[in-house]
Amino acid sequence: MSQLKPRQFIKSFQQQNVNYDWQLVGVIVALIVGGLAFLASALATAGIFSFQSEFLKQLVFGVWLGSVLAFILAKVDYHYWFIHKNKLLLGTVVLLGFIAVFILIADLLKIPRDVLLANINFLPIKPYAANGAIRWISISFLPNFQPSELAKLTILIYFAAFLNNLKSEEISWMKLKKPVYAFILTSFLILLQPDLGTVILIALIVLSGMWIVKTPIKILAILGIVVIIGGSILTLTYGYRRNRFEAIFNPDSGVASQISLGQLAIQKGGLWGLGYGNSESKQQGLIYEGSTDLIITIIAEEMGFVFTAAFLSLYLILVYRSLQIAKNAPDPGGSALAIGIGVWLGTQAFLNLAGVLGLLPLKGFPLPFVSEGGSAMVLNLMAIGVLLNISSQGNVEKRFTPIPKLSKSKFVKG
Repeated sequence: MSQLKPRQFIKSFQQQNVNYDWQLVGVIVALIVGGLAFLASALATAGIFSFQSEFLKQLVFGVWLGSVLAFILAKVDYHYWFIHKNKLLLGTVVLLGFIAVFILIADLLKIPRDVLLANINFLPIKPYAANGAIRWISISFLPNFQPSELAKLTILIYFAAFLNNLKSEEISWMKLKKPVYAFILTSFLILLQPDLGTVILIALIVLSGMWIVKTPIKILAILGIVVIIGGSILTLTYGYRRNRFEAIFNPDSGVASQISLGQLAIQKGGLWGLGYGNSESKQQGLIYEGSTDLIITIIAEEMGFVFTAAFLSLYLILVYRSLQIAKNAPDPGGSALAIGIGVWLGTQAFLNLAGVLGLLPLKGFPLPFVSEGGSAMVLNLMAIGVLLNISSQGNVEKRFTPIPKLSKSKFVKG
């Protein structure tokens, strides 16, 4: 498998079987269908034009395009992407670098970033800013694209490709030098936007992949400590990040009031909710970013605690299925990819919910497969496609039974 050549792409596509993890497919379908229904409700008060444009964008460019790409990736041997790891990384760096160039020009010339973007509005391809951050690329007649979403998948693939040819006892700092450098480079470009949360999430994704293939605890601990210390320093020394952190303990701050209004909407829903489409907070315009960051508050107010808890449990099943796929994967690279994707989507859902409940700073992570956001939907579905391909190559007989721990015999080169 690991010797798959690029010219064998079509042959690989045609020969893949359909022994997919259908429980995972069912979970994703339920999340997407529910997500579209809840997004329609959240956008109901935005006006007919905004509703049609934003909902159709999510449906066509998010769900439809993402599903097509997921189907393709489910059919193509995931080892193919290991072969092209350098090209995937280069493409990601170029996209992130495109945004970084304009950010650096604005900072060097001491021009406000929004002013610079306003003066280059004539360009067919240009950076796009929202909420004070430049994280998107705007292309004429197409939805905005967020390269940092792509970085989550490509960096994971890059690490998994290196881990695939190593036995656990061979993993060392020198063997991980290139992947670590790749992570540092992409992290720097993402931090310029600025977007510390995505960098920390990518770190968690990578560390989980390294853990599943039994990377020495010393290496994991050192990398984890560096991420924690670096994240803490960047949080406490940067204005808006510090404000978000302080909002957890200061209910009178502006950010905290946003959280309080969301929590009030959840309380109104009670056990059984006010009914689909009947969110009072939505109708009164009290929920800011109700179709993105805080969409779970509208779901809870309309559908109630019981339904919302059941809906959120789908993410637990998603993580569980990814763990089973990782244990059944044919090699360490497949295991790293599978667990990384599960941690990615599960952690993002948790961070979204924790931010809304005031347990963690409200970073603005979208709720996977539910929140408005075409780039996130497409990349999430692409990741699911890769996960399904790994499942199709696993141990079919053991797929729905308890799986023993990975044995050292699985960690062989090639």
